[in-house]
Amino acid sequence: MKITDVRTVLLTAPYGVEGAHTRRRSAAFVEVETDEGLVGIGETYAGVYLPDLVPGIVELYRQVLVGREITSPARLYRDCYWVTGYCGRTGLTVMVLAGIECALWDVLGKYRDAPLHELLGGAVHDRLPLYASGGVPTMSVDQLVAQAEQVRAEGYRGFKMRANPVAYQPDVEAERVAAVRNVLGPDALLAVDAVQSLNTRPWSVKQVLRLLDALHPYDLAWAEEFLPPFDPAPYAELRALTSTPISGGEGITTATVFDQWLRAGAFDLAQPDPTIIGGIGEARRACEAAAARRVQVAMHVWGSAPTITANHHLGFTQPNCVMLERPVMGNPLETEMLVEPLDVRDGYALPPSASGLGVELTEEIKARYPYEPGSASMFG
Repeated sequence: MKITDVRTVLLTAPYGVEGAHTRRRSAAFVEVETDEGLVGIGETYAGVYLPDLVPGIVELYRQVLVGREITSPARLYRDCYWVTGYCGRTGLTVMVLAGIECALWDVLGKYRDAPLHELLGGAVHDRLPLYASGGVPTMSVDQLVAQAEQVRAEGYRGFKMRANPVAYQPDVEAERVAAVRNVLGPDALLAVDAVQSLNTRPWSVKQVLRLLDALHPYDLAWAEEFLPPFDPAPYAELRALTSTPISGGEGITTATVFDQWLRAGAFDLAQPDPTIIGGIGEARRACEAAAARRVQVAMHVWGSAPTITANHHLGFTQPNCVMLERPVMGNPLETEMLVEPLDVRDGYALPPSASGLGVELTEEIKARYPYEPGSASMFG
């Protein structure tokens, strides 16, 4: 099976939750077409922030891939990565390459009529807890409470909300977290994500400790990216000074850099994402590096259906994966691209069974959600 084309599809979908920071969301997908008539679909997280830059980078890699046999996504990834060795060892080019690599795995799974987790060696979990992810800081307390009530009613095992990444306000954050904890009850998982890559004035370790003290009564499962994502040393320092588990790593590109953070002792809980780090292969290496240091993994998910399924498939193959994320901000591309609905029972996700990633990008979907220039969102 040979590659005949590699192309970008940009779409814009509505965001349907009241109080959301944006009411529309851009996405960038990669289609890998083959001479067997099969098309693989991948997503790059860069499509949320810089969709207009994705097609040019995809075209660069297209020149490497067209005419090649799809037998080893890992080998094709290495060949593409080499092309941008001087200008893209980490960052945007790797993030775009992630979408291509995921599409290669998808089409290989479709060709072999096997779900991705089987291609990766098979699922090692019968089920994994699924937590809902939402609670953005632009939502009022009433809107936040309403979302938490819905999450509880739908049976999720937990909820992750966001702190305000551009303001330092321990009392306000404590009030919001208290309201959500009151809705969820004492036994449900509750985590807070501070999204520090967006903070132009990042918090210090001392500030974070004060904030964590304010949130301590509400029994956080973890504190996610409360520090800037540029240096692992403050993360390690924070871990030594607090009993709250510290998580992060979603924005790291390449498994090599991820391993540097793990070796520095940055995380209690690691959160790689194939659509960011460089693809399925790089994310698997990051999970294995975490396991070698006895660090648990909770796959990061904040994208459309190909992002959800790529992370879920990989998570089921990793013994140290303990939790899966599901966005609940009302993006139709999270569900309409699925070949079959996610199999969720009593708040636990079961291994997907559709071939490849289990996604399709039909002409009807493309027509329904045409790309709108200017729909990129800094917050995601």
